[in-house]
Amino acid sequence: MNQENFSAQDSLRVIQSMIDKAKENVKSNSFYFLLWGWLVFAAAILNFCLLKFTNFSQPYLAWNLMWVGAIASIVKGIREGKDRKVKTYLDDAMKYFGISQGIMYTGLVFIFSYYNLWERAFPFYILLYSVACFFMGCMLQFRLLKWTALLCIPIMISSVFFSFQWQLLHMALAVLVSYIIPGHLLSLKEKHQNN
Repeated sequence: MNQENFSAQDSLRVIQSMIDKAKENVKSNSFYFLLWGWLVFAAAILNFCLLKFTNFSQPYLAWNLMWVGAIASIVKGIREGKDRKVKTYLDDAMKYFGISQGIMYTGLVFIFSYYNLWERAFPFYILLYSVACFFMGCMLQFRLLKWTALLCIPIMISSVFFSFQWQLLHMALAVLVSYIIPGHLLSLKEKHQNN
């Protein structure tokens, strides 16, 4: 398009198309919400059941499910990077925020393991889920994600007053509220838009 003929309306159309493209790319993030949401939910419930109802000596091994998420996220990220023709600032922000979250969770696993603080770990993780989801909800302009993130705060506060095994159920509830429900709604929006 010739710069001399580029009107204010043309500028608005370009901006709107960039916003629409960013929203389309964001809705594809429902995969990550659902993957990580269901994996954490399953690991927390499995850990709880192994602790409460069995004599299994290493119930924490349930958390090895996170390796599935790490591998799936890396593979999907590489594929999306190759397929994506248009990259937006929001795409980059979400990618680097996700990587930052991964670094933070990995660091906390090391710290909690080294100092044997697992009995106190899950309120911290619930708080981090809340902050992460609130941030993503603001970036994506997805109001439900902001509200579900705020619902994690009372879950986190409540978890402080319970023993470790019951904190696992708090963790499962928090991830159900903050990742799984919004993830399914994002997925439905994506399917609706594609039809």
